[in-house]
Amino acid sequence: MNLLKFLWLIFYIAAIFSTGVHADVIMKSPLGTELRFSDKKTGPNYDRDAWEQLVFKNNKGVINLSIEGRYFVENGSKDFSPSGRYIVVDSVAGGYVDMFDGRGEQYVDKAYCSVVDMQTGCIISDWDGEACGYDWKKDSDELASSDEQDTETFDFLSFKPNINSLTKKLSSLNVEEVDGYLRCDYVSKDNINTYQKLIKENKSAKKVVEPYLIEFIDGSTQNASVIKKTFLYSLPDESSKTKAYLIEGDKIKVIQFSKNDQWINVGYVTSKGAPLIAWIKSDAIEM
Repeated sequence: MNLLKFLWLIFYIAAIFSTGVHADVIMKSPLGTELRFSDKKTGPNYDRDAWEQLVFKNNKGVINLSIEGRYFVENGSKDFSPSGRYIVVDSVAGGYVDMFDGRGEQYVDKAYCSVVDMQTGCIISDWDGEACGYDWKKDSDELASSDEQDTETFDFLSFKPNINSLTKKLSSLNVEEVDGYLRCDYVSKDNINTYQKLIKENKSAKKVVEPYLIEFIDGSTQNASVIKKTFLYSLPDESSKTKAYLIEGDKIKVIQFSKNDQWINVGYVTSKGAPLIAWIKSDAIEM
């Protein structure tokens, strides 16, 4: 290598480090998915391995899991759970606070740990307690304080977001929150009526949720035909009657029956391509 090329190489390397360019940290799970930590954070108040962005990638696409007001701490040393399904991601929230004791503003931070589902990208739990020091057991997807048989464990799955718990707050969800619930609480017969209610009460959620509802309806295998004009109900009771109705000959998908078999939860895609999930009386259809 001649002197000129050598000097250019030194200049190039120096330019990279002076601009703060750092290689991303990529965690690849046994499931074929990955987490990417990017946008290195440096400065006196940041951990050595601090990153601003957290991105999840699977065969369906890329999802940004970054949390506003936090940075993530990772150097590639974290372990996935024994099945490869979960990983614990550490993050920190910090800022200057007036201590009101003569010291003026001081930098204060707080550490969190989040369990990420490496199959869906769902942030199952976001914790700041003692459990952040727990590790995976050797043979099961459990977080525990030690590997002893009767040790304390952290039931992170009990914190998994559940759309049914938000029936009175659906209108206040933003698009990012709705997308998070869809990843964590995928559309099923247990929550499909809540998602139907969501798109009625929250216009911003409509475009996000509707494709999932249509996919569920199309995937339902039990078909039925409407044999007479029948009104739709939001719940399996007379008091929840709506103005909408189906007419004789309409084709529907059966989702589930009520406990007394007097009502049927049905799915229907309108001529405009809009999904409709509702309850009707069981004598209005023919299987």
